[in-house]
Amino acid sequence: MSSLTIKRIALVIICLIIGLGVTELTVFLIGTTREEYGLTFTDLTAAGLAYYPLTILFIALGVGIWLDKFMNTEILPH
Repeated sequence: MSSLTIKRIALVIICLIIGLGVTELTVFLIGTTREEYGLTFTDLTAAGLAYYPLTILFIALGVGIWLDKFMNTEILPH
């Protein structure tokens, strides 16, 4: 693997970890639980099923755009 590929893999892992951490912090600060926020796999018809994973994903994407510049992964065009 090239060093650029390793940087890109590291970027994805770092972003997902930050997304998970910020989501957990947000759930804690607003005084709710993961189940109330939408992390329940028992009822697939629940309206809030996607809130928790999508929050992680969108925070990770936002951080990824920012980190792309500083890690020089060149995922986004200049």
